[in-house]
Amino acid sequence: MSIDVRVPTTGNAGEDAVIVDWNVAVGAQVSAGDVLVTLETAKATIEVEAPEGGQVLKILFESGAEVPEHEVLAILGVEGEAPAESGPASDADDPGATAPAEPAPAVSTSDATTSRAASTSPAASAVPSSGDTRAKASPRARILAERNGIDLSALTGSGPGGRIIIADVLAAKKQPTAAAAFTPTPAPQAAASPDAGYDLVPVRGARKVTAQRMHASLAGTAQVTLTRYSDATAMLAYVKRLRAVTEAQGLPKIGVNDVLLFATARAVVKHPAANSVFDWDGIRQYRSVNLGFAVDTGQALLVPVIPGADRLSLAAVAEAAQASIEKARSGKLATAEMEGGTFTVSNLGSLGVHWFTPVLNTPQSCILGVGAAHQSHPDAPSLLPLSLTFDHRALDGAAAAQLLADIAKAIETVDVLSAF
Repeated sequence: MSIDVRVPTTGNAGEDAVIVDWNVAVGAQVSAGDVLVTLETAKATIEVEAPEGGQVLKILFESGAEVPEHEVLAILGVEGEAPAESGPASDADDPGATAPAEPAPAVSTSDATTSRAASTSPAASAVPSSGDTRAKASPRARILAERNGIDLSALTGSGPGGRIIIADVLAAKKQPTAAAAFTPTPAPQAAASPDAGYDLVPVRGARKVTAQRMHASLAGTAQVTLTRYSDATAMLAYVKRLRAVTEAQGLPKIGVNDVLLFATARAVVKHPAANSVFDWDGIRQYRSVNLGFAVDTGQALLVPVIPGADRLSLAAVAEAAQASIEKARSGKLATAEMEGGTFTVSNLGSLGVHWFTPVLNTPQSCILGVGAAHQSHPDAPSLLPLSLTFDHRALDGAAAAQLLADIAKAIETVDVLSAF
């Protein structure tokens, strides 16, 4: 009996995954646990393993394709077995009908009544009744159709009772002429060819989600950025001494970024207005700092969170940060490890950037940008550029300025703070 290999839960219901690379081809023999395909989501890289041993009978999507959560990727079975054609098209396989985490579209009372009638009557037709102009479709098929601009009323359902399922939408997606009448005409674009003078890079996966979130952050908040210097002379000397001692004694490394995270958490906890999440029903001011910090994986920008960072020692902060960075860059950072943040730090100092305007990691109210420490001349102090972006709806400019001053002071005296 054939076995469906599906896109696993991606962390956000309805999030697509991009196929990075297939490790097998049709006809290959695999064992349980073998990695069949690598996927990329907004949060991580996922390796999909074979649930059981067998032969790869069919591969349904090519590398580079965007595939909905829980969709069938490949079919395994016994050598010589014909793959079940109903694998991805079966209504029973439609995750929208079984997965509780899938957000179903809102329906009116009349829609819900008609849908119940369609599901209980074998003779129910896919043609809407006079009192319901909404096509009968599974939640997942409806979401997929909306994303691709496909009019469900133009499709013929192949599911029970004429219900439109994912396979019907995917088939329509492969026939641009059938959906063209219902899809807005895009602006003319030059073909991505050598003669065009540019390469067309698809906006999908992690890049797509990051773009959407950054746009939503700027559009939905009142962002203001304050800047100032911190004297980093003592901090840099402290890190240099830490590095020498830890290397000599074989202890875990503590770097500049670890010290900055530690100092920031100790300062932010004294400012509940900044350690907050804005909501029109009330601003939630947190008593402890769940500190997020930006990590560039080369594929996506991820923000792991260190819970209760204000209560941790410098060594504990460094240990937590290093573990999160390793997970992020290996694609093993879990969604839960990026949730619940109350304040974020983005450090571009290692890239030589002095000043920049960080964008809020909503719904948080503040984010700290850190630049590269520099001296105006050899005998001058090392100045560390700090940029604090805050949501003016959650706190006022004076409160933000005081927070930034306290962060600067914490950095300047971090060698003393670490003793407590």
